[in-house]
Amino acid sequence: MKIFTLLSLGLTAIIAAHPIEFHKDPFRQLEELWPTPTETRIASGAPGPKYWQQQADYDIQIELEEKKNILTGAARTTYHNKSPHTLRYLWIQMDRNRFMPKSLGHQSSEAPTLSGTDLRGLDRILQMERFDGGFKIDSIVDDRGAVLKNRVVDTMMKVILPSPLKPGQRFTYRIAWHYRLNDSERQRGRSGFEKYKDGNKIFEIAQWFPRVAAYTDMRGWQNKAFLGRGEFALEFGNYRVAITVPDDHVVSATGVLKNPEQCLKKSWRDRLKTAGNASKPMFIITPEEAKKNESSRPNGTKTWVFEAKNVRDFAWASSRKFIWDAVKHKLSTSGKPVWAMSFYPNEGEPLWSKYSTHAIIHTLNIYSKFTFDYPYPVAISVNGPVYGMEYPMICFNGPQPEEDGTYTEKTKHSLISVIIHEVGHNWFPMIVNSDERQWSWMDEGLNSFLQTLTEAEWQKYYPSRADPRKIGTYMRSSNQVPIMTNSESILQFGPNAYAKPAVGLAILRETIMGREIFDEAFQEFSQRWMFKRPEPSDFFRTMEDAAGIDLDWFWRSWFYTTDHVDLAVTGITRYVIDDGDPEDKSKREKTEDKEYKKKSLTDQRNSKLPKYVNETKGLHDFYDKLKRFKISDEDRKSFADSLADLTPEQRKLLKTKQDFQVVSFENKGGVIMPILVELHFEEGKPQKINLPAEMWKKNSRNVKRLFVTKRPIVKVVLDSGQQTADTNLTNNVWPPEIEEDRFKPGPKKESSNPMRANREKKEKEQKEQEEAKTKKKSAKVTQK
Repeated sequence: MKIFTLLSLGLTAIIAAHPIEFHKDPFRQLEELWPTPTETRIASGAPGPKYWQQQADYDIQIELEEKKNILTGAARTTYHNKSPHTLRYLWIQMDRNRFMPKSLGHQSSEAPTLSGTDLRGLDRILQMERFDGGFKIDSIVDDRGAVLKNRVVDTMMKVILPSPLKPGQRFTYRIAWHYRLNDSERQRGRSGFEKYKDGNKIFEIAQWFPRVAAYTDMRGWQNKAFLGRGEFALEFGNYRVAITVPDDHVVSATGVLKNPEQCLKKSWRDRLKTAGNASKPMFIITPEEAKKNESSRPNGTKTWVFEAKNVRDFAWASSRKFIWDAVKHKLSTSGKPVWAMSFYPNEGEPLWSKYSTHAIIHTLNIYSKFTFDYPYPVAISVNGPVYGMEYPMICFNGPQPEEDGTYTEKTKHSLISVIIHEVGHNWFPMIVNSDERQWSWMDEGLNSFLQTLTEAEWQKYYPSRADPRKIGTYMRSSNQVPIMTNSESILQFGPNAYAKPAVGLAILRETIMGREIFDEAFQEFSQRWMFKRPEPSDFFRTMEDAAGIDLDWFWRSWFYTTDHVDLAVTGITRYVIDDGDPEDKSKREKTEDKEYKKKSLTDQRNSKLPKYVNETKGLHDFYDKLKRFKISDEDRKSFADSLADLTPEQRKLLKTKQDFQVVSFENKGGVIMPILVELHFEEGKPQKINLPAEMWKKNSRNVKRLFVTKRPIVKVVLDSGQQTADTNLTNNVWPPEIEEDRFKPGPKKESSNPMRANREKKEKEQKEQEEAKTKKKSAKVTQK
């Protein structure tokens, strides 16, 4: 008891004396925060021997009523309980209920900025208040037709099972529904339709059927409401989907078309066959055919049947406006054939045919190189009302050229980047199946990082977003939360979920771990969790396990805090070896005395004054000087004796001519980083030395480092390559440099004070009137 009390008192004393350091030790291990390893998820970050996940298979019939913008569907869903738990109910996602005025997502949304709102913005605000685009459930029964008891809770529906579903069993139910589609011009979303001037529409359809929620070992049912930001947590399964649309529509969807003879014209099937052996994308539906299709009118309906294996979701698009180009591409990593396809209207030309499918091909190659081969048979990009959204094998992308067909470099890069990003989401989270409802960064951040690697191999100096030089403003901002924040609570969503994680991984790869080690570890994580459901701790643990590097300090400061990078060099002290030689000491003292008198302005002025002549005083000054710099025999003997006790090697060391310089560094921002030092000398090239992050292990705020050089250091520069997202480069140089800026003198600005502006206006008018009167009088005098 006494020992416990003493320890407690000691611990309390430490906390009291060092409150910040104790709680913010950047090298404190994260095991206390991460979930305890189990046989499901082991300590290395890999799936354990008892890892499990559920499965949901769907057989769906869906019909699009184009004029009414209504979808009507029916599905037969088989749920496989592969968990070790007995389930008494299922939770089903009803994400379309977000489009209801009374939805939790809408009711909890903050007020928009009304100042400057135009009529389109006003219409969108009012549309949110009155449009009902939620699911209308027509029936839900078991496979024998018995009604299933259920309760809808906002965007979730709880379905009571007729009997407990034991481990290894499966349950089949049937559900029917309908809902109104949203006009994306009036109400944005991840799904909807776009209406063109001629009345034609492009439909991009997602979150369109009631999907079984995820049930996991980490949090049981993921039944958090869909508020609009945190996306989806889904189970893998097999799909058969029959899509009925007007018979002049072309449909693109997740999976493989199973009835091409009933849906595609013979000329399209022939071209598709040719594209299977082509070296570059070719038109399956030409721009001219798509233009002609726009003026057609349907005679009835047509059903397109698609099948997809081992996917976690299903999306599709439909329109009579589509141009279609395609090629069967062989992956550069393995030669595996994959269809790359794009669907877009004539309004997307000439931009889309030039870049879309090529961007898909490039993404397939680069992502496969850094993770695993793309496992699906097709990858599709569709142009429509949704700017950028991803689903298995298909994605929706928005950029288009101007009406005259011209486009800027920025528009071109926007299209290429969004396609790379959305096609890349096939890896994260469509295959590496993270919980988007909980952690946005696990798919957006990892994917944005790979997007940057892919863009770097598209063209030199590609303007990527995951650039350490571009994130400083966000990192310094106060209106932010840590990356490890639930998706719905994130502030500044883009920088937090996309840019900061991506930049962090880029710093790991380029500066901390090195490309080879990082790439090997990242690929290990990707392949470990392919078609499985990782958590953040699985990622962190795998990266350390595969690399053999302790990165807890990095995860802690970059992912768990809002600190920023601001390392500074604060001083340098030069040391030289003093071997004790009295001759050298005398010379040094004479020089120092002379320099001391030089530096004194008072001494310089006094030296010019008339001197009082006194012979005795002069002699005393002379003897004082001799005594001060005189070397005695005793001094020489003492030095000789000290050398006599040294070995030849030790004597040689005393004659070392190298410079010993201690440089002081300060961590002003809080985030731990390696110290990337560049030493400059009077002559020759600078010397670069990278000090590891462990330099800060005992003092995370201030450290000193000794540099032994052959020449004196004249300047020290930190992070000259701007690799670490340092937010303040002005303190990265010692001695400090003069800052330069520009200012442009201009005309006098108008006053922002309305009363003052009005007064100045009246004064100006009065002055002009007086000048006019003066001119008038002058004119009269001249006439006289």
